Amino acid sequence: MSQKSDGVASASKAILSGPWLNTPNLITLLRVLLAPPVVLLLLYRPQKPYNVSYDMLAGALFIIAALTDKVDGYYARKNDMVTELGQFLDPLADKLLILPVMAALCYEGLLPLWVLVVVLVREVMVSVIRVVGARRGVSFPASWSGKAKMFSQVVAVSLLIIIPGSSSNLVVQIIVYLMAAITVYSGIDYLIRSRREIFTRDRGMI
Repeated sequence: MSQKSDGVASASKAILSGPWLNTPNLITLLRVLLAPPVVLLLLYRPQKPYNVSYDMLAGALFIIAALTDKVDGYYARKNDMVTELGQFLDPLADKLLILPVMAALCYEGLLPLWVLVVVLVREVMVSVIRVVGARRGVSFPASWSGKAKMFSQVVAVSLLIIIPGSSSNLVVQIIVYLMAAITVYSGIDYLIRSRREIFTRDRGMI
């Protein structure tokens, strides 16, 4: 029993002291952990204590979570802590933040369903491309179109959360449609890159 306990303790120590458990990855994890509170604040609105606006609180948490996308990358580059695991977890954390919050906005009638479908299809497609690329030894770090996509999504979602009735505002609607267009363009960009870097390479090796 003691040997088993020692084995469990050793395994736990190895996990907690592993190279993946660094500051940038913990910041990335924080982005994922902030998504559920934002969703809960959007879906369930109990009595407001001290006149606190749950929309503002949800928006603040969402913006903080989105800003960690810049913080973890900057910290990793500055301290030479960029890893393949971190490059994989970073876009995954973006998806786990954006998609649930957009789904909650869609459920509340603040975001058109077709926009959510466009974003979901793009994210699934890019995830498949990344997996296929990883199996062939090809990495797909975030491109400028992917960064523009994320920025536009953060802006659109933040406006929909923070500003009451913004879903019917013409300016916000234009921003949402622009975000959807950038999302589509980013997906096409990844398709072109995958064709060039994966499938063209495969034909050259035959």
